[in-house]
Amino acid sequence: MAKEYPLEIENIGEDVYVLMSRGHHDVHEFMRMVREEGYDWPLGMPKHIWMKTRPSRDPGYTCFYDHVPKGTRGAWPATHVQEAWGDESYESLRALATGESNG
Repeated sequence: MAKEYPLEIENIGEDVYVLMSRGHHDVHEFMRMVREEGYDWPLGMPKHIWMKTRPSRDPGYTCFYDHVPKGTRGAWPATHVQEAWGDESYESLRALATGESNG
């Protein structure tokens, strides 16, 4: 049986805006929560990927997240989004897909 993950937004970026939640969630529900939690950065279209947690020896980090192929031992599903601008932004791509104005 597949594990269920709650939709919980985590900020994992440093030099680039990057947000994720464990589990493959509906991308529009994910972005609604992102915006409700106050992240107003320019972000792209969320993607479903697989990640693996790697421990850190650096005292400034508890762990690192690695994007890995599905089926990698220890991998877990994630909904992931990162910084994007202009026509690549979530709002622009959604407006284009739905025929709405993004202005």
